[in-house]
Amino acid sequence: MKRTFAVMVCLFLAFNIFNGCEEKNTEISSISIYDEDSVLKISLKDVEKYHGDICPCVVIAFRATQLAISELWKDEIPKREDFKIINSLPTHGAEDTFEFITRVKRRKDFEIKLPEGTSNLITSEENYSFVFMRKSTGKKIIIKVKKEIFQKISGSFFSIRTKIKLKTVTDEEKKEFKLAKHKLKDIFINSPIDELFEMIK
Repeated sequence: MKRTFAVMVCLFLAFNIFNGCEEKNTEISSISIYDEDSVLKISLKDVEKYHGDICPCVVIAFRATQLAISELWKDEIPKREDFKIINSLPTHGAEDTFEFITRVKRRKDFEIKLPEGTSNLITSEENYSFVFMRKSTGKKIIIKVKKEIFQKISGSFFSIRTKIKLKTVTDEEKKEFKLAKHKLKDIFINSPIDELFEMIK
């Protein structure tokens, strides 16, 4: 009986590690931000309720916003109306995250600027780039996902995404893409922020 139980435990762990499901109990801190005179604490779970789920683009945009605040506002709590964002990632997850936290879209302080050769259908590593501006000072920062992150998840990530959009994807490619997305999300939830992004000031 003990041997059977031990074998089952080993199989369970092997399955989870193979599928990129090994979870670390890392909690991403909330973002504090002024909405007029009230200070809001916005968590990743709050964004999940607004967007509908926590996809990789939600986590990436959330953590990029955290980094931008730490660089442009230091120890200050920013005001929503002080943000301007130029987004290169044409996904609902990134857009919804930026809008929920800062309300940039409704103020028309949000712009989508796609890198050359990319579109809603065709994306690349270059799309994972965001410009944050502090309007009150004019200071800005460019935050880019490090290229080596994508090398860790799948060599076919972007080509399969295009096939999904064009509805020409195979079942095997769907499985590969799902696993890659899970790995990407896991990396951005569990890794230190300095391992995820590079900054240009």
